[in-house]
Amino acid sequence: MTRRNLTTLMLIISASGVFGACGGTGDSAQFVLNNVGRIPGVNVSAASISVEGMTANLSALDGAVLGTRASGNRLIVIGDSILAGTASRYGSAMCNALVPLGWKVEVDAEVGRPVGFGRTVLRARLSAGWDAAVVFLGTNYGGNAEKYKNDLSAIVTSLAPRPVLLLTATLFKETMQDVNRAIKEVAIENENVSLLDWSTASMQPGLLNSDFIHPTTAGRTVLVQSIAQAVGTAPTSPGACLPTKYTDDSLGADLMTTSTLGETAQEITGPSSSLVPMSTTSTTSSTSSLPEQSSTTVRP
Repeated sequence: MTRRNLTTLMLIISASGVFGACGGTGDSAQFVLNNVGRIPGVNVSAASISVEGMTANLSALDGAVLGTRASGNRLIVIGDSILAGTASRYGSAMCNALVPLGWKVEVDAEVGRPVGFGRTVLRARLSAGWDAAVVFLGTNYGGNAEKYKNDLSAIVTSLAPRPVLLLTATLFKETMQDVNRAIKEVAIENENVSLLDWSTASMQPGLLNSDFIHPTTAGRTVLVQSIAQAVGTAPTSPGACLPTKYTDDSLGADLMTTSTLGETAQEITGPSSSLVPMSTTSTTSSTSSLPEQSSTTVRP
C-alpha cells in the first residue's frame, strides 16, 4: 500500500470512529471494519456498527470521502423528514455525529419535501459559502423520472465543484426503482458526486419501521453514522451545529410529534422535546417558488 493510500485509509478509520477491536463492549455504536475495498476517491466498502444489541452494515460508499476533496468544513445537509429527524429540533443526531469530525453543519430538512426543495434551499443558501453537501431527496417522488433527474442534476450542478454526497432511497414501492436509477445516473455523470447506498443498507432487519420508509432508532443511528463515514474528517476545524430556517414540518406535523409504532418511538431531549417520525400517510403535492419541481405523494 502506498503512503497516499495508507493516509486515505486512515481518514476513513478516523471518520468512522473505528477505534475498537471486533467484539468490543461498552459502546452502543462500536465500529468494526469488515473489508475496506478500494481506497477513498474511488470506492469504499461499508463498516459495521453494533447498536441496540444488533450488528448492521453501514451503507456502502461509491466515490470519494467528502473530506478528502472539500476545501473547508462548511457542510449543508438537505432532505425531507428522514433527515429532519436528525436535525437539532429532534435531537441533533446529525450534528452529534459530524461536528466532532470538524464539520460546521447546517441541516435544511422538512417533512414531505420533493426533490425540488433542494433547489429552493440552494437558491436561498448557496451564497453562504459551503464546502460540501449531503442531499437525500427521493422518497417524495412525483412519478416523473425525467423531471426528478432534471431537478437532481440542477442541484448537483449548482453545487459543483464542491463534493456532493447523494443517497439512494428505500425501495418501499416499485417506482422507487426509477428514483434510484436517476440518482445513480446523476452520480455517474458528475465527478463531484459520491453515492451512499442507503437503499440496500436500510433493508437490514430492524432498521425501518412498518411503513418501510422511516428509520427506527437503530436505523437512524446506522443512517447518520453511514453519512459520517462518507463525509469523513473535515479538512479544517473546529466544527459547529449551524442554525436553519427550514423547520416547517406542517406537511406532516403528526409524523414529528406522534407515533403509531409505540415500541419504536424514541423520546428526544434537546432543543425540542418530541417523538421521532415513525409513520406516514398520503398528502397532496407540495410546490415551491422554483420551476421544474417534482411533486410529492408521500410524507417522509
